[in-house]
Amino acid sequence: MQHLVIVGGGHLAAALITGLYRQGFDGRVTLLSAEDSLPCNRPVLSKEYLKGELTEEGLALVAQHVWKDPRFTCQLNTRVSEIDRQQKTVVANGHLVPYDQLVLATGTTPRRLDIPGHELAGIHYLKTLFDARQLRGALQPGKRLAVIGGGFIGLEIAAAARQNSMAVTVLEAGERILGRVVAPEVSECFMQLHQNHGVDIRTGVGVENFMGQQAIEAVRLTNGEVLAADQVVVGIGVVPEVSLAQQAGLECDNGIVIDQCCRTSDPAIHAGGDCAVQFSPLYNRNLRLESVQNTSAHAQTILAQLTGQPIPEPAVPWFWSTQYEARLQIAGLNPDYDQLIARGQDTQARSWLYLKQGRLVACDAINRPADFLQAKKMIMTETQIDIPKAEDINIPLSQCIA
Repeated sequence: MQHLVIVGGGHLAAALITGLYRQGFDGRVTLLSAEDSLPCNRPVLSKEYLKGELTEEGLALVAQHVWKDPRFTCQLNTRVSEIDRQQKTVVANGHLVPYDQLVLATGTTPRRLDIPGHELAGIHYLKTLFDARQLRGALQPGKRLAVIGGGFIGLEIAAAARQNSMAVTVLEAGERILGRVVAPEVSECFMQLHQNHGVDIRTGVGVENFMGQQAIEAVRLTNGEVLAADQVVVGIGVVPEVSLAQQAGLECDNGIVIDQCCRTSDPAIHAGGDCAVQFSPLYNRNLRLESVQNTSAHAQTILAQLTGQPIPEPAVPWFWSTQYEARLQIAGLNPDYDQLIARGQDTQARSWLYLKQGRLVACDAINRPADFLQAKKMIMTETQIDIPKAEDINIPLSQCIA
């Protein structure tokens, strides 16, 4: 029997295990996860779970009956320290585990803020269910929360905290929140959204050090101000977890390099998800995408490889975020757009189209799912946009073709 070993306990692992179970995989599968819980729905940890709208039971990604199947084994609290590609073994908690095929689903690690006071209690990072459990218990009404980083994670946590009646301050070192992912006009929209809900947002300011005896009491900013805080969340980005791949001599470049079949430089080892970098024919460059959609696509590709099925066609990247009553859906990537088209003025429901030489390359849609869905198709077909029509929100996006 073929033995498939998966390193990492996130979405990629869960999708592979579920898919192999459904397809009647005739080998054995061993999941080696450093975490203390089974694969869970991580994107909702900063949203519904923090707000108390989801229980831990509702987070599971793999049905319980799958784990009762003797073909599928899960080893939690298990750290893989070495890969021997010649012998086809991994070292897990000091023990050798042989493999026929290996999948690296190692994901990312939150970027640490190692400044004076970083060891104080009450300073949180969010990745795992354990992290979310600790943070949910810390979001107490009337307490003061400082969120360091104005990206999606930071803003989603800020929204959850405000909805739990905390006093929230967001500290963003850049000129604007969401600066790496959306246009300034969209940043401004979310700035107003959070301010309308009582969040104090400071941009262009960093953190000098954390203050307190044993637990966090205040944050000293780079402008000299001291900000009182009962809890701190640090959300300043992530780094791909590639140390194991590097130890094994696999090609890495801001991620584990994979081909269109999700194979690494060793054909017996696949990789996917947030830790992997792959050439995108649509955008004509290497991309490492941090999204469930991308991870699911990689899982389907690896599944096809393992079961001898055709490789799925590449899809347009997409992302999503929920903050208060606003559901943002992003289709495509916008790093080199040359024109931005706004559809609508309603702060509750509007969208923005990113064009490059008249062609639609990305769309940000707030509470406009039809624009999002139509944009995904139009980006893939490199559709030229009729700008006057596109500016009229009453005209369906699919009819705004030049």
